Amino acid sequence: MNQKKILYLTIVFWLLIFSGFIAYKEYTLRTGTEVLLKTLPVDPRDLFRGDYVTLNYEISNLDMEKLPSEESYFYSDEPVYLALELKNGYGVPKKIYTTSPEDELYIKGKVKDILYDWETDESGVTTEETIKELRVNYGIESYFVPEGKGMEIEKAQRTEKTEVDAKVIIDKYGNAVIKSLLIDGKEIEF
Repeated sequence: MNQKKILYLTIVFWLLIFSGFIAYKEYTLRTGTEVLLKTLPVDPRDLFRGDYVTLNYEISNLDMEKLPSEESYFYSDEPVYLALELKNGYGVPKKIYTTSPEDELYIKGKVKDILYDWETDESGVTTEETIKELRVNYGIESYFVPEGKGMEIEKAQRTEKTEVDAKVIIDKYGNAVIKSLLIDGKEIEF
């Protein structure tokens, strides 16, 4: 094969890969269920990665003492599926699974961190450990915005009287894509 053909095949290959990523996200946006998620303030962003907003959600920190679960033990980097109940448009945690649930709205995530509750006997020996909280990433923790808008949105997140929400589309496989951000119920337009 000559070098021109190899170059063209390489270009076509990369165009197909990029098109596949775009088609995957577009499929989720067109076929998924729209859910609002409450965000929580986070530390400032890394200036070297472009202008984006770092998002943390109420559903990112799961209190295992209050949330029913299919399993009692989890591992870091383990995939989990959080069933959501819609209340006034907001996705509220309902139950956590280690396999995708049937006939429920759920979001797929990965265990990022595990906080334990340790019980000890009178001599100080640990007798039982239980999971107190799971911290989960859903792949929607960064949202790219036009230049100069990122700090404005993060500043609004840290203001007590301002509510920043994410409008997220979740497909039938639990994949989530951020559609837009809302400040005090109004969609931010760029």
